Amino acid sequence: MDREARLSALRSRVRSSLDGEHGDELVIESLDPASGNLSDVERLSIDSMTWGQDLESEDSERIRLLSAILIFVGSVLGIMSGLLLLQGNPVDLLAAELLETTPTVDLRMQVLEAESGNALEGLTVEWLEMDTETVLQTTMTGSSGWFELEGVITEPRLLRVSGEGYVTTEIEMEAQAAGSPPVTMTPGSGSERIVLTSGDSGQWSLDDATRLSTGIGIATILTGGVGLLAGLEVRRAKKYRRTQYLAGIGLFSRGLILFGPALILLGMILLTFSKQQFRDWEGDDGVPDFS
Repeated sequence: MDREARLSALRSRVRSSLDGEHGDELVIESLDPASGNLSDVERLSIDSMTWGQDLESEDSERIRLLSAILIFVGSVLGIMSGLLLLQGNPVDLLAAELLETTPTVDLRMQVLEAESGNALEGLTVEWLEMDTETVLQTTMTGSSGWFELEGVITEPRLLRVSGEGYVTTEIEMEAQAAGSPPVTMTPGSGSERIVLTSGDSGQWSLDDATRLSTGIGIATILTGGVGLLAGLEVRRAKKYRRTQYLAGIGLFSRGLILFGPALILLGMILLTFSKQQFRDWEGDDGVPDFS
């Protein structure tokens, strides 16, 4: 009975001191196999428990290292994807957003006859101020009905197209580098005014698409940076829950669409198997939880 009691106390002390800094020393000092006070069974129990503790610690350390690598690589892929999104945007528009200046584009549109759909050549095209109707640029339509106005500011202006035998068409619009609908001319006389916006044309402007792409690229880089921080936290092994939260934010970095988030998610799953490595991981009873 005395031996059973000592074995029970031995197991309890080894388990409660697994996460302690000097747990092994305390157990061995209190129950030293060399002291002659322990039986062969007790010595074997001490050796197997300490060996199992070392093996479990080494395995958890390897898993934690692999988890950090997976999270780090997935986050790096996310940052690279965000940089690619930013590099695909027009430089002038990005600089304009940062410096709060107004970008310019080359406006290119086609003029067609409303009834037949034929291209109209030789019509006068004017680009005017909205309020004063001061002419800023003027040109003529070519053989295919196309015209181009270079360096047009992307602010509301008035486009006027006129020609003999056709109703003069005035369009209130913002210049777009692409996606502008053709101007249709109706035979007759007089004039008509049309208010054209991006919503009226049913298409997104290049500015809208670029701003969205820029926003996604910046968000991808930021979340990828949070993922890198999560990888460093895994190496430090201080706060388990905070590390998992940071890695969860890193999932939104969208590295190569799905490949990067899959690596981060796998790292988060592996991290649950080595959570006892973190200093703040404790069970409900206030002692380290080894489950």
